Amino acid sequence: MKKNYLILCFTGICALLLSLLPSCEKEFNPRDKYKAITVVYGLVNPADSVHYIRIHKAFLGPENIIVMAQNPDSSTYPVEDIDVRIYDITPDGKSTQLEVKTTEIENKEEGYFSQKQRVYYFEKIFEKQIKQGVDYYEPKDVIKIEIEHLKTKKIVYAETPLVNSFNVQSPMTGIPLNLDPTKSSAKFIWSNAKNGRIYDIYYTMYYGEGRIADSSVNKYETKSLLWHVGSHSASKTGDESYQIENFQFNPGAFYAQILKDIPYNTSVFRRPYDSVEVALWCGSEVLYYYHNINDPSQGVAQERPEYTNMKTKVYSEDSGDYQDVENEAFGIFTSRIVQYRYIHMSSDMTQKYLPELDRQFIPVPIY
Repeated sequence: MKKNYLILCFTGICALLLSLLPSCEKEFNPRDKYKAITVVYGLVNPADSVHYIRIHKAFLGPENIIVMAQNPDSSTYPVEDIDVRIYDITPDGKSTQLEVKTTEIENKEEGYFSQKQRVYYFEKIFEKQIKQGVDYYEPKDVIKIEIEHLKTKKIVYAETPLVNSFNVQSPMTGIPLNLDPTKSSAKFIWSNAKNGRIYDIYYTMYYGEGRIADSSVNKYETKSLLWHVGSHSASKTGDESYQIENFQFNPGAFYAQILKDIPYNTSVFRRPYDSVEVALWCGSEVLYYYHNINDPSQGVAQERPEYTNMKTKVYSEDSGDYQDVENEAFGIFTSRIVQYRYIHMSSDMTQKYLPELDRQFIPVPIY
């Protein structure tokens, strides 16, 4: 999960940084006075014990942008220049400052930016309950971030409530999953997560693959197929009333994904495991707006506003207090959570639909 999270963070931060690079507008002047623009990307997941944050600066200069991006100093603040603070705030207003540490990653995907990237992180274990054998998180705290630029005393800040766990009503763990390719639709039903607004649903099917020429059919390699069932946006942010969400999808798309992603090979046999992993990701209202604004445009006009929940304040000598300023920080600092379920496949799926779909699937599940 850590690796996937860091990749997601880097993808998001690259999108934000690239959106701030200069366009071909005539009034742009690369020799304008330097202005530090802070870019932040962080998602707090109550199910995790370690929480990562990307903090970068947008940059301009006389060199080629791609060349400059290879230099970590172009987009990374020196550690001694910023003070990153995280606060855990309880419903009664009690604030606890959490320790923030840094680490560096070098295994990110290839791209324009330097392979060496600094990541800030803090540790926080949220209390959980066990409901029907599943970890259940209902934190009521608010997490706040402050990034103080020590030379200018500028403070970039944001806070987020935490997305809670929620009940998945269908498919249920105790009822066999039956994705019938002859049916036009199937349902996914859950109660809306508190502080949640946007959802992504994934199925992962595991199977064993072995070579037919091997004398022992017990020798196989475990493989998997990830299917994105779809995305869903709730009509409003989840609250204590837990409204019911009803998402319909085409079950035949599951088998179409198998034909697309698992290459036909007459020299192998495949045996499906008897269960699939269901993952339902839920993001906050901030993620909902961020996703909608950054979704590819379907019209002629391509210009979109830059969505952010990051705010900036600077100290004013005249007033002796901090005052808010605009357009000096971008990004999001918010929350998401994931619900996992392992659902047994019906005998029709393991004995009928999969073997009929592809003769390489042997109708005997592996337990």
